[in-house]
Amino acid sequence: MRLTEELAEILGMFSADGSLQDNHICMWGNITEDKDYYDKIICPMFSKVFNKKIRAHEKKSNSVYGFYICDKKIVERFKKFGFTKNKTYTLTIPKIVKKSKNKRIISAFIRGYADCDGCIDFLRRKGKYKEFKTKYNTYPRIWIVSASHKVINEISQFLDILKIEHKVNKKSSKNNKEVQQLAIIIRGSYRVKSFMKKIGFNNPAQHTKYKIRLTIATALLL
Repeated sequence: MRLTEELAEILGMFSADGSLQDNHICMWGNITEDKDYYDKIICPMFSKVFNKKIRAHEKKSNSVYGFYICDKKIVERFKKFGFTKNKTYTLTIPKIVKKSKNKRIISAFIRGYADCDGCIDFLRRKGKYKEFKTKYNTYPRIWIVSASHKVINEISQFLDILKIEHKVNKKSSKNNKEVQQLAIIIRGSYRVKSFMKKIGFNNPAQHTKYKIRLTIATALLL
């Protein structure tokens, strides 16, 4: 199967939020926040790339929104991409993507992953900053987190290729029994703008949050 930007983005999405079983694959997101993302981006993209109509639905018992695909050919394709049943701690970027040196392919994979398993938030600054920076949440920060250290380190290498400055830190946990997660952190207006220009978000929840905060921050400066 030829690697396109859309397929790379799907592989990023599935790496973050997908699950592979013997006879089906599935993806689930938040029942309210991710509904538009599934209806407007994920399902149409899956439908186009795999030539099969995919529709999402609610699973109220778990408060999620998403879909199952039971097509054997599609399930086998995801197995060939390297996905396994229990990928939480061993997830790695599919070889078909790692082999690509096309920056648009790399960006598409990261975008798919970040849309599903990343977030953007805004902080107040501490210290000697202008009043609006200490009073309002205007300092942007993007997080990409995983219990699989390998996939975080691989995405970090991709970000280096795209020349997007970032850091990789251990994520603190209140439960000592949990596996230590790793987090990619992109802080500050310059670095976040670089991410948005070269990669961006397709998840309406993340993209809208960024646009609204950017508008507020601009207004405060006037």
